[in-house]
Amino acid sequence: MARSSGTGVVRTVLQFCLSTLPFFAVLGYLLYRAIERGNGFEDNGEEIVAMFSLMDITKVFLSFHVTWTVFAVYLLIFVPKRRYLLDRYLREGEKTSGDVIVEKKKGLRCVTSRQYGYAIYSHPTKTEPPVVIRKQVRVYQPYTRERVEILRLPNRPLSGQAKIDIEIDLSKMRTERETTLCYISAVAIFWVLLTVAGACFCVYQMDTIPEQYLLVDENVELARKIIFLVVGINPFFAFVVNGIRYLMYYNWMVHRGSSIKDEEVARNIKTTNWCGYNVDAEASFDGSDQIPYSILGEDRSYAGTIHSHNNRSVITKPEDTPGKQSELTVTSVEDDGTKLKALPWTNV
Repeated sequence: MARSSGTGVVRTVLQFCLSTLPFFAVLGYLLYRAIERGNGFEDNGEEIVAMFSLMDITKVFLSFHVTWTVFAVYLLIFVPKRRYLLDRYLREGEKTSGDVIVEKKKGLRCVTSRQYGYAIYSHPTKTEPPVVIRKQVRVYQPYTRERVEILRLPNRPLSGQAKIDIEIDLSKMRTERETTLCYISAVAIFWVLLTVAGACFCVYQMDTIPEQYLLVDENVELARKIIFLVVGINPFFAFVVNGIRYLMYYNWMVHRGSSIKDEEVARNIKTTNWCGYNVDAEASFDGSDQIPYSILGEDRSYAGTIHSHNNRSVITKPEDTPGKQSELTVTSVEDDGTKLKALPWTNV
């Protein structure tokens, strides 16, 4: 995959920063109200009308602090572990052949950017009788493919993934690591520090305001305990949340799948009934009607679909015994007419 250009990196980071501006505006306004509370008493010594409780503002800042900490740990811990798992497929993966049937995106699922499908390949050990595996996988080539290379982790028969999809996914992650990931991680860490600083400032304001002017729920000692508790537990909480997420991802990649004896049943992919939307009547037998093609080029195209032309089984069959003799019939034309000869032929 081509390395992202400098302009593309700047655009991606800028878009991410701009997407956080609404949150920055909300927290900035709350911080302004907290500053105004303290300055009001310094000017005239009178109580001003408090639109927001400093205790509530502290809780808002701490809520953002927890969220951004989870996101920062995701970028720094979860993404590298996911990259390492994908790299294991390329380093240790056992190769086999199978088909990838792309899942239809209908209804509300069309709004998602991720594309999923089903990998169908033979079970490596269950051969008497032969069994095929059907496993939901993430795909980066949104069309049905036949006889593609499938990679399995050693001793994990349900871990099959299309090699080309693994390579595309890993290439994208490596490109992000070398370009945008470090900048986005820096922004996330900035938010972690900003939110905890905002919470501490609100507690400082509560401490400077005379006690008789504090609202009923504004308790300095309680606010300090909440900050120490949240800041102390938050890293552990972020690791637990991201650990659970990674274990779910690992289980889906390595252990999820179905062993099916009837290959026709395995290929009968039904449309997912997602949010009450079901179009099974429109689905083809094996999903191959979703293969896109164009016959007139990019400017003038006829967007259509084609059916699968390959009905061969994905079950691995024993190879012919080397040296097995068979007969090849040839025709030899000689002077006295046509003569047939049977010649031995060895399968190599």
